[in-house]
Amino acid sequence: MENYYLKIKKYRIENNHTSEYIAIQMEMSLKKYESIEKGMVDLKLSKLDKLVKILGIKKSEIFKLET
Repeated sequence: MENYYLKIKKYRIENNHTSEYIAIQMEMSLKKYESIEKGMVDLKLSKLDKLVKILGIKKSEIFKLET
């Protein structure tokens, strides 16, 4: 199973967004956003809601189990 933070990075890349762009949209530092993508920092629910809106996906797509 792919970790949620790897899926976040995958969707960001698929949408042709840079880490810097996402960090700006989420009103956080680039370092903090990159820490989220590396799985070093947990993503708060409020930030997750904002992130999925930016990426144009549903929360379930990040946490979906692959069979």
